[in-house]
Amino acid sequence: YLVPKQPGDPTRGPEGVSPLDTSSWDVAGGSPISGGATWTSYTLDPTTGLLYVPGGNPAPDFAAALRGGANLYADSVVVLDAKTGAYHTHFKLMPKDWHDWDISSAPALVTTASGKRVMLVAPKDGHLYGFDLDTKERLYRVPVTAVENADVLFSAEKSVHFCPGSVGGAEWNGPAYDPQNNLVLVGEVQWCTTVRIEHTRKIEDTANFTPWSAEDSINPFNMWGQADPVFQWAGWLYAVDADSGQWRWRARTNYPVQSGVAPTAGGVVFFGDMGGNLYALDADTGRKLWGEKIGGAIGGGVITYTTPQGQRVAAATGLTEVLWPTEITTANVSILGLVNN
Repeated sequence: YLVPKQPGDPTRGPEGVSPLDTSSWDVAGGSPISGGATWTSYTLDPTTGLLYVPGGNPAPDFAAALRGGANLYADSVVVLDAKTGAYHTHFKLMPKDWHDWDISSAPALVTTASGKRVMLVAPKDGHLYGFDLDTKERLYRVPVTAVENADVLFSAEKSVHFCPGSVGGAEWNGPAYDPQNNLVLVGEVQWCTTVRIEHTRKIEDTANFTPWSAEDSINPFNMWGQADPVFQWAGWLYAVDADSGQWRWRARTNYPVQSGVAPTAGGVVFFGDMGGNLYALDADTGRKLWGEKIGGAIGGGVITYTTPQGQRVAAATGLTEVLWPTEITTANVSILGLVNN
């Protein structure tokens, strides 16, 4: 459990030892302690035997007044003993979340040019975080997409427009590391959301086992807020120094970037966007070397590998789902060959 267990919660097997209790949750009106679910990959450090688990947002998503305190371990990377599940430590990224800003991807564990062991993580709040794994110190928190109204509380009286939106920031593919340039490379979504929440009594009266975001809308597709028009969205690829947190370059695309990012030993970085475009950039400068539409939305992995016939680049294309107004097409794995000029 990544949030405190309450009476009546099911037991589905052995549970690791954890210090978690209800002290960081001050829930109003007898509301349940909920949220904090995991929905993306974890990171295993085979040297230490530790498992790094990214935790989701607390619930109700947008109504912070119903849940006082820090809401542990929601919006945290929780570190567990991989063999027993016992708690080791945690890194709390959002002190208080009312935007649906999950820790949405697996952290990257790297050794930087200066020799530091660093955990890199990019949640949905539009920032890149670097933590020193030896001291547990946060080294930097760098904005890597548009950030707006991050500190404005939501209310039932007026709507609030905020960035990144509830489907903005970084999604399920986390940051990549280029050791040749000591750069962290992270793809980002620039897409904002407008939210007005329900009155407290209506939120508290929400039936169990139904969506519980607190968004005041009769449209079931707006339970995570009203997204901006599609023509207002964009994407970013940021390159940030892994030691200092200073960004070296950034590249903007007309479509959100949710794909994996693949830096190579040849000094080229590959990534795709939700318009189905695959790009190759100079990893040192960000200069565009090549780009072409290869299929539907690229929201999965991008890899490179060698064959007897030469080097190949593969990308998963054709992502379609209800929250993303992308081209409706067949999913494919597209494979391209590299030509040396």
